[in-house]
Amino acid sequence: MAVGILLMIFTQRILQTTLSSLVLMTSSFASSDISSKRLYRYYNEKGIPTMSDQVSEEHIRRGYDIVDRNMQLIRHFPAFDETVYNKDKVKRDAAFKQQQEDARILRLFSSSRDAELARNRQFDTLETSIGYNSLQLIRIKRLRADFVSDAALAERKSQKPTAKLKEQIADFDKKIKDLQALIDYQRVEQTKVRNDFIPIINRLTELEKAPPPTTSTTPQKPMFDASPP
Repeated sequence: MAVGILLMIFTQRILQTTLSSLVLMTSSFASSDISSKRLYRYYNEKGIPTMSDQVSEEHIRRGYDIVDRNMQLIRHFPAFDETVYNKDKVKRDAAFKQQQEDARILRLFSSSRDAELARNRQFDTLETSIGYNSLQLIRIKRLRADFVSDAALAERKSQKPTAKLKEQIADFDKKIKDLQALIDYQRVEQTKVRNDFIPIINRLTELEKAPPPTTSTTPQKPMFDASPP
């Protein structure tokens, strides 16, 4: 009997530690977006809604809604389930991580279309810069060709190109190298933008296809006793 009581106390303390860690991780996402206009709502044991701008242990314990300033429901997260907790740790951690990632994505983008527009803006900005740098590269290459022609003409006249002319050609070579490296880097960044947005857009699409969240105001019963052991 004593062993059983000690085991129950030990299990409760592990659960409380896990919840506290989850609150800290979730709150870090909430505080990272200063411009966020979203609130977090849960219902207490009397069915009274409680609002805050951060996710607390009680939010996770009871389940909570993400709502905007007009109290329009954005997404519902169910209560922390002790049964889920007792399952395989890897799966449990993956579920927590996915929930946190979903919350982060939903703070950044309101829909998959919103994410697509953000991706296109970033891609187009890079494309505009690449176009400008490419024109500069063509211009500098033409200038260099003119200076090289002057150097070749001087040699045909049995004259040595001046030191200044050689310095100018070397300067053009450096500018050409730097511009080409910049253009190559921006091309890589374009590919990165595409790849970075693929999982975000796919996840938002999945969330949009998911069944609509419940809007019931019935308080959710906690899955286990929240009182300290």
